[in-house]
Amino acid sequence: MTSPPSDDLMQPRRPRGRPRTEDLAALEARLVRVGRDLFFRDGYGATSMSEVARAARVSKTTLYSRFESKAALLRAIVADQIAGWDDHGRHRAPMVERGSLAETLKAYGEIVLQAGLSEDFVQLNRILYAESGRFPEIAEIADSRFRLGARYVARQIREFADRDQIPCRDPEAAAELFLTMIVGWTSVVILGARQVAPGASGLWLDNCVRTFLAGRADW
Repeated sequence: MTSPPSDDLMQPRRPRGRPRTEDLAALEARLVRVGRDLFFRDGYGATSMSEVARAARVSKTTLYSRFESKAALLRAIVADQIAGWDDHGRHRAPMVERGSLAETLKAYGEIVLQAGLSEDFVQLNRILYAESGRFPEIAEIADSRFRLGARYVARQIREFADRDQIPCRDPEAAAELFLTMIVGWTSVVILGARQVAPGASGLWLDNCVRTFLAGRADW
């Protein structure tokens, strides 16, 4: 059973002609919303740019003038999802004020889990999992998201290694290991369609951070 179309999919057709400069930001935002709704409802592979243009009530020329490919539109959707967390104060990087590496890792892990288990991110990750084998551009998007987080965690590990006088041979490898532990759990939850009980993610994160830090001397 398909979900009903969003309000964006019911928008009246725009007048013909080039959008005015002041309308471009609103137009791009609407195209992102329409593309997201169609990708989530029908799947990335099953949705064509022609369908996106038709649902958004714009010409294909207008659509391609804002997003040169379907992959570019998906990248914009990913960026919009992340920006949405920033706008609501939920996807911030409060690590500088943290007093210990354990607190830093837990704070970042909470951000990743909260975002990764939200409804929109669950839908987006299902697209990434389902289509990455067929569409290399999706695999690239998923990898770039992971690498961005790993670089951030590696920087924090390096700074605390200097502060705590505990050498770390390979901060990048340690960061990838930690982030894989976090992302791997959300992947199991999403792919298994699990219902996460209240407080379960916090307990799991505590165990994850404790286990990870137990091997700190060997990093």
